[in-house]
Amino acid sequence: MSVDPEHMAEDRHTVTLRALAGMSLELCRDLQQRALDAENPEDAVRLATAFHRVSRGLRQTLALELKLVRYKDDLHFKAQEKADLAEAKAKAEAETREIAVDQRRDGVWTRVGDCFWTEHEGADWNLPDDGIDRPDRPPPEDPMWDRLEAFLDDAEQRDDFLTRDFDLLVIEACDAIGADPTLIYDIRGRERAEPEPETADSS
Repeated sequence: MSVDPEHMAEDRHTVTLRALAGMSLELCRDLQQRALDAENPEDAVRLATAFHRVSRGLRQTLALELKLVRYKDDLHFKAQEKADLAEAKAKAEAETREIAVDQRRDGVWTRVGDCFWTEHEGADWNLPDDGIDRPDRPPPEDPMWDRLEAFLDDAEQRDDFLTRDFDLLVIEACDAIGADPTLIYDIRGRERAEPEPETADSS
């Protein structure tokens, strides 16, 4: 497992400062005892001065160690906060995409269903706004719908599923189940182009 060099450096510094603080504390205790046991005032003053200097260094070492600990805690907090925000953002984006994917799948199902019923029901097809219920869709076990479901399962894995042209996606879905996509335009109020009349042979 790889270790972050920055964390390694921080840990090394912390260990060093703690060791230095321990040695300084031990030295302070030794100087204090020697100052108390000094046989003449000159030695006592000299040892007391040394004790004062070492103890001041010990206080600075402890302050630096505390500052480093707080710095590490702050880094950890910010890293955790950043990770939590990234996780929340990824979750929200995934949920948003899931909703969009479901909507697009439903849209394709509706358009392909329209194409199927236009092809197989003809004049029996009921427009959405005529107040008459649509005829039932083919049963779920119909192989055609299985092919459509398989096509959509594969299509939604592509990066452009939500951005590609919707009509092109419907045409591909129709091709996947063997339906004629041009029939969709009949139920959308668009008339299909009539074949051009044949011209009489003048010869």
